[in-house]
Amino acid sequence: MRTAPGLRAAPLCPPNPLWASNGIVTGPDGRLWIAQFLGGTVSAFDPATGGLETVLGPDGPLTAPDDLVFGADGELFVVDLPAGLVWRRAPDGATAVVADGITAPDGIAWHRGRLFVNELCPDGRLLEIDPAGGPPRVLATGLALGNAMEVGPDGLLYYPHLLSGEVWRVDPDGGTPERLLTGLDRPVAVRFDPAGRLRILSNGDRGALWTADGGRVTATLDTGVGGADNVVFTADGAAWVTGAFHGGLVRAGVDGTVTTALPAGLCGPWGVAADGAGALVADHFSLARVAGGAITALGDVVTEVRGGVRGLARHHGDTVVTTGPGVWRGCPGSWTPLADGLAGATGVASCRDGLLVAETGAGRVLHLADDGTATVLATGLDGPVDVAVDGTGTGYATLTGGGQVVRLTRDGDATVLAAGLHRPEGIAVAGGALWCAEAAAGRLLRIDPADRTVTVAASGLPFDVRPPHVPADCRSGAAARPAPFAGVAAADDGSVLVAVNGAGYVLRVGP
Repeated sequence: MRTAPGLRAAPLCPPNPLWASNGIVTGPDGRLWIAQFLGGTVSAFDPATGGLETVLGPDGPLTAPDDLVFGADGELFVVDLPAGLVWRRAPDGATAVVADGITAPDGIAWHRGRLFVNELCPDGRLLEIDPAGGPPRVLATGLALGNAMEVGPDGLLYYPHLLSGEVWRVDPDGGTPERLLTGLDRPVAVRFDPAGRLRILSNGDRGALWTADGGRVTATLDTGVGGADNVVFTADGAAWVTGAFHGGLVRAGVDGTVTTALPAGLCGPWGVAADGAGALVADHFSLARVAGGAITALGDVVTEVRGGVRGLARHHGDTVVTTGPGVWRGCPGSWTPLADGLAGATGVASCRDGLLVAETGAGRVLHLADDGTATVLATGLDGPVDVAVDGTGTGYATLTGGGQVVRLTRDGDATVLAAGLHRPEGIAVAGGALWCAEAAAGRLLRIDPADRTVTVAASGLPFDVRPPHVPADCRSGAAARPAPFAGVAAADDGSVLVAVNGAGYVLRVGP
């Protein structure tokens, strides 16, 4: 990273080693292989050395892997949830699709040469997949969000209903599914430990890991992983737990001791706003405060606002977030919808009498007044992603499609201030200048709105630029791999805060 003379840059927190750590499985090499849903990556972690290696990178064929399992011959099977695919990776690294057209494939299991997948959706299915590419066989229907599953010592396939709080089992050779447990708080993974005991992981705040016997829970261990997604047991009886909402990896020993193997972090971040000496960030599943090298989760709000959070602003003491289709105002635990049915709401900025919102998919910038009135400020824009407002009330927008930064007026005109940019995203006003994240070039730009000069304030920034094979609308809501968005915000001391979403940290750039 390089900064212009007179500027310095300092990260507010460390990078995130795992972006939404989801599926986890022990590989033939003894390492723990982990699917990173938001990172589009499969990594391998060595418990002995702590080393982490990228096996399938974000520029590879995967869209958003959620779970994975090894076959008998060392091949790796991976579910690609938004794309509806099941992939096979051969031991030599070659990849191929073995099933497609599945709705939100999630949990995956292998048993005696047979491959099973379930669907993370209401009225989902439990399927047996033909690795040779034949049509899947339906074993069960009516799943209320399927997730991680496993065949038990009795030869039955055990799987959770995440939404309804149940655990079911079925004979893979056919038969009527049996409900085994009810009343659980978000059971997300069903496993068997080396002793053959049924263990169930919760996606709830405490990351509870239950032991069950005879249709009832007999013991509970709190792993401390909020938004947990998956668990694998190693030969020593230890449980290794991943976190879908915040990444990270923890080890829970047989004595109940919980230790951090890889720290949790930011799975974006996307939108950012100043918060005293630190930053408030939108991190898809949650909001978080970043200050002094620490990250504090402020609530996993994805279920409260019905989607992953993208843009972020502070307005009259409240927090405002965008979710794609919606705009919400409030705080974790108490949100009020301001707009719904939008075509990709991304950046949001506070103005004197309301908010400006970049509606990316519709090519518009909206004005949402404090009295609830919504008007179109500008239309016909080429991919507006973020907005900013200066002290006079003048609005600005970044246009990713056209590679421009424009000034907006109340009569709908857009004056070009900078052109020929490579995916401009976040924008903020500080010190009389516009600061813009030029994501595809890895740069932070300083733009003088008076004479339209553009200078590079910082370069070599690892922004996230999604590979071309990942569609712009990669499903909707929380089950999407969100489009990249590197937010920028002005801080009180004249510096700017930048969401470095390709590495998972916030950067402060200032004198």
